[in-house]
Amino acid sequence: MAKMGRPKSDSPKLKSVGIRLADEDYDKLRKYASAHNLTITQTLLKGMKLLFNEPRK
Repeated sequence: MAKMGRPKSDSPKLKSVGIRLADEDYDKLRKYASAHNLTITQTLLKGMKLLFNEPRK
């Protein structure tokens, strides 16, 4: 019988980071993500790529 489920990722995300934000910063982050149809995680990863000067997708 064939294996079921999601295929394994080439680059699994095994690390987790937590941050604390002021209400106004969280609201800005949430509004940006919503306006650009992104999750908060996608928004933060996009910002990190800009900081690290990696090409964006």
